[in-house]
Amino acid sequence: MKKTLILLSALTLMVSCMSKEEKMKEAEADGNEAIAVKSKLIEGAGKALQEQGKAAAKSASKGVGDVIKGINSGMSESISQSDVIPEASFKANFEECKAEKIYASNDDKVKKVTIYLIAKNDFKGDLILKAFNADKKEIGRSRLKADIKKDDAQYVDFTFDERTHLLQTEYFTIK
Repeated sequence: MKKTLILLSALTLMVSCMSKEEKMKEAEADGNEAIAVKSKLIEGAGKALQEQGKAAAKSASKGVGDVIKGINSGMSESISQSDVIPEASFKANFEECKAEKIYASNDDKVKKVTIYLIAKNDFKGDLILKAFNADKKEIGRSRLKADIKKDDAQYVDFTFDERTHLLQTEYFTIK
């Protein structure tokens, strides 16, 4: 009886179990269905990208471009531009100004600072530009003669000794 029961159980299992081929076909069908669903998702995403992607890419590109411009601008300003603190005599004759440091090649050994002057009054005389480091210590100075009429404007170049470390300049004073 025991043997019959075991045989019947084995026979039932064999009949109820799918063959390897049947399992493969079912797996293939399930895989095809899963791929079809994913394909539809990808197709939908593709259509959305076609419609919205151009605007998104343009916006992202503009953002990246603005960041790069900002970095370049910040680098240029931090290296070449400095504040100029005007003394009372300068304020009486000129508008506020900024200084642009210019570094020539090592062969030229020219170091100069260009300032754009806007005259409030007629001015004829000497201007003195002093360079200061972060410790508020003077590290260089330059003097030039200026002759400018009221409401005129011009660039002036203050030439510094080649040993002046303009990269270390934190600010300038002018009088």
